Order: sequence, then structure tokens, then C-alpha cells
Amino acid sequence: MIGAGFVVGGVSIAVWNVITVSLRQRVTPDALLGRVNSVYRLMAWGTMPLGAALGGVLAELLGLRAVFALMALVALAPLAVLARVDEAALSGAGGEAVNG
Repeated sequence: MIGAGFVVGGVSIAVWNVITVSLRQRVTPDALLGRVNSVYRLMAWGTMPLGAALGGVLAELLGLRAVFALMALVALAPLAVLARVDEAALSGAGGEAVNG
């Protein structure tokens, strides 16, 4: 189960990176693309130590199993939002960024 989870997670991360970078380049004006990418990376990579520390504190307080269960829910929560994203929403976002 753990090995399968790592495989699914690894593939999902690769697909996520391709989709988000492509979408970000599509909706961001060329003059701002470098700044937007740097802020995205700062938020993604810069918060990892904070998450690790929070996970350690929660593991001390709640136990390791509770942390894994809680983080599974947190990781799956964006799926509810992604279910609402369709081609019309993506086209609208691109049009707003280019025209707005």
C-alpha cells in the first residue's frame, strides 16, 4: 500500500507540475511571468520547513497515525475544488488575464 501510494503520488506530482506551469504561462502576461513563477516557488518550497515542523508538533500531540489521517484529508480537499474546474473556467481565466 505504501509503495503504491508513493507511485501514485509521484505520478500525480509530475502531472500537477506540467498542468500548473502550463496554466500559469497561459494566464500570466509575459511581463509578469518571472515574478509570478518566483512567488509560486517561494510559496511552494519556502513553506515546506514550516509544514515539517507543524507535522512534528502534531505528531507529538496527536500521534503519528492521526497526523497521517489529517494530512490525507488536507491533501484530498483540493479535489472538491478541482471538480468544478472545466474548459469554460480555464478559458475565462485566460481571457481575463490577457484582456484585463
